[in-house]
Amino acid sequence: MISPNSIDQLLNAAIIEDVVGDYVNLKRSGSRFKGNCPFHDEKTPSFTVTPTLGIYKCFGCQKGGNSIQFLMEIENLSFTESARLLAKRYSVDLVETNVGNKEEYEESQKLREGVQSINDFAIQFFADQLHTQEEGKNIALPYYRERGFTLETIKKWQLGYSPESWDAFYKAASKAGYKDEMLKSAGLIKQRDSDGSAYDLFRNRVIFPLIAVSGKVVGFAGRIMGKVENAPKYVNSPETELYKKSDFLFALYQAKNSIKKLDKVLLTEGYTDVITLHQSGIENAVASSGTALTPGQIKLIKRFTNNVTVIYDGDAAGIKASLRGIDLLLADDINVRVVPLPEGEDPDSYCKKLGPDGFKDYIQSVEKNFIFFKAELLLQFAQNDPIQKSEAIKDILQSVAFIKDTLKRTTLVKELERICDVKEEVLAQELGKLLRIGLVQDKKQLFADTKNVVNLFIDEPVVVALSDVHQEIAMIRTLLMNATKQFDENQTIFDFALTEYMADESIQFKDPFASKFMNELIKPDGTFEWPGVEYFIHHTDTEISSFVAGVFSNDHQLSPAFLDNMIYVKTEEDNYRDELISIFLNIRRTKIEEIILSEQFKLQQPEEQHDEILEYLDFLNTVKIDIANKLGNVVSRF
Repeated sequence: MISPNSIDQLLNAAIIEDVVGDYVNLKRSGSRFKGNCPFHDEKTPSFTVTPTLGIYKCFGCQKGGNSIQFLMEIENLSFTESARLLAKRYSVDLVETNVGNKEEYEESQKLREGVQSINDFAIQFFADQLHTQEEGKNIALPYYRERGFTLETIKKWQLGYSPESWDAFYKAASKAGYKDEMLKSAGLIKQRDSDGSAYDLFRNRVIFPLIAVSGKVVGFAGRIMGKVENAPKYVNSPETELYKKSDFLFALYQAKNSIKKLDKVLLTEGYTDVITLHQSGIENAVASSGTALTPGQIKLIKRFTNNVTVIYDGDAAGIKASLRGIDLLLADDINVRVVPLPEGEDPDSYCKKLGPDGFKDYIQSVEKNFIFFKAELLLQFAQNDPIQKSEAIKDILQSVAFIKDTLKRTTLVKELERICDVKEEVLAQELGKLLRIGLVQDKKQLFADTKNVVNLFIDEPVVVALSDVHQEIAMIRTLLMNATKQFDENQTIFDFALTEYMADESIQFKDPFASKFMNELIKPDGTFEWPGVEYFIHHTDTEISSFVAGVFSNDHQLSPAFLDNMIYVKTEEDNYRDELISIFLNIRRTKIEEIILSEQFKLQQPEEQHDEILEYLDFLNTVKIDIANKLGNVVSRF
């Protein structure tokens, strides 16, 4: 467990726009920064960073919090792991204790830490084998040099070598104290079926470390040296606690700053392609590692840019087979352009042939919109066959249908009229069919999802107790914004709210979060004291700190037209007293309505005293009307 003082020091030292900026392309907006949320797909940025408070908040998916919580979410870390990572970055000494926090030592966290430790050991082992051992210097270094990699590049990318011996790494790791089970969990050794003995997964291979966007090594890729029967050319780490192939892009860590600066990413296939481009000064290149693009990889791309240029090797048949994966980019509102290379060339070879400047010029001169590229390619394969041409056009329009922007679709269809030699009206009609089909499928999915959440076939009636979650949350929000302001000359807003809350036993918050928050304010002896906003921003409970981040990131402003036309409207700052009164009245009214429903249910029971119930209901309705009248005199947003 990390001491609260250490957490405060860390969060005060951490520059949240820098922490978040490693993962999100932020743009200044007044005193804040905005960008596309890294936690969900969105077209319009709803993700806000507020440096003065050290918080982030997404108003789309509602995630928010401080720097520690951001790293927890983005890297799937525990609170302690995230804090340690930030502390190392900002040179803050953490004071840790083992008091009452055994959850941090759960098995899954131990496994993550163990795998990370082994990966850190392995990357150093492979580098040492390359630079200090004769085998590595004689076999692997010549390979890297043949690829044109300089010694500076080799060290920058932490390239390495795994010896030909069956168990060189295994012996070194075992000697260093790593157990077999943990080495298997890290995916660095395997066991023979015959006798269970261990051997190195990457033996006799040059090593390309797989570095996550956080800078941590999460796995490895190895290319075989020489020809070995039945041995694959490349071997990748299996999926582990740290490495998920579908959520990884090679070189994104090295490329992210350049991608943000240029607002564009170059997407290639191979490791050597990317390293060659970076060495040539083209540093916004990443690789999909030879796999079709996945939603996880696209989510990574969208953290930094909405502009992707796909560089295809010069193989028309191979390009045609890979087109379908691009539709996922279009569906995520990403602008996709394509650069085809000449027959027999790949980014590595062609960049070397043209030189860095020549390759950059080539990209700029030949890249084209993906839809136009796909149309020209498929129509080329269709040649003059009308049936094949018809199928090709449907395939092209299917990609257009993934684009959400109506104006973009309309513009593309106009240009496709020329490319396809088909009238715009016909193309638009066919596209309309595809869009309607997609809309129907979306609605069916929505109904299916709703049916899973709400059981529409309940045989017996269910009595649901009323609650007023909005009012409960509104009270917390009002306290956060106005706790220290004066309610009247004798008490603050906080004093008034807690006195009312504790004095009225009928007020029982039903929302779990609201109850948890109010319990934070009340001491074991029943007294209460406002701890300050920073207490909640720095709170180790991510739900609390995230909520607070949302409160202080939400910036509502009246239109200047109100002032220009001399229209006075009470702002939230002016209105906090009335709003707090309104909240309590609404909560009490809800309680009254809940009792009324309960008493009305009793009227259906023959054994109950109906006259007494009716008399009580009359009284409750009188109280309800009185509250409603009071609410009519209070201007409230709720």
